[in-house]
Amino acid sequence: MNQQDRPEISKAGIVYGDLVYWTTIVASVIVLLGSIITFVTDANYIDPTYLLASIWEGETVAAIWEGAVGSRPDGHWYMAKLATGNGLTAAGIALGVFSIVPAIIGSGIMLLRDRKPLFAVLAFVAALITIGSML
Repeated sequence: MNQQDRPEISKAGIVYGDLVYWTTIVASVIVLLGSIITFVTDANYIDPTYLLASIWEGETVAAIWEGAVGSRPDGHWYMAKLATGNGLTAAGIALGVFSIVPAIIGSGIMLLRDRKPLFAVLAFVAALITIGSML
């Protein structure tokens, strides 16, 4: 395929792709750092030995939380535990998942600038649905 035969990538697509790409890279580094802290130090919310053994034994999520910390935490438990390896790892995963929200919003802004209001509105609606599902 010749260079001139390729379709032009829209600005909205570039903004979306760049935001997801770089946020995912940052999130991956945070997860890696959290995993290292989990397995190398004692700064943990959940003992990694217990966690891995429970997973391999086929324990349910509720049973693992019950055995590890006494009860299953609600919501974004990791926000209060960012100084632990488990909290940092969970925060990195959450950031990676959340990366699509600013990407969709940025893409919607570019669609507005490109005078494509229907697609922009759909992008903003998708961002609201995603935020609602994350909450």
